[in-house]
Amino acid sequence: MKLKLIRPVLLMGTLAVGATLVAPAIASDASLKEHCEALASRFKMIDTSHMAADKLESARRQANHGERLCKSEPEVGVKALDLAFRDIGVATRDNGVSTN
Repeated sequence: MKLKLIRPVLLMGTLAVGATLVAPAIASDASLKEHCEALASRFKMIDTSHMAADKLESARRQANHGERLCKSEPEVGVKALDLAFRDIGVATRDNGVSTN
């Protein structure tokens, strides 16, 4: 009789712990996605008139690739956008805090 009562309690405890670990990951993914999209829009707003055409084209390709990845793999998208910013010589840090 005790064995029948222990199984549901263990199962409920396992499900509760699993839900607690998954919820922050979903929230983190959403904020990472928003950050990625913000970087993509920030890249589009940068004045690039003073840049060499070959560097600019490379950076734009990298930024477009990063923007596409924002929807499916935001972490990789942020890294790609960081590379695009580095290509044009612009820092991606806000007030000294890393955005990675």
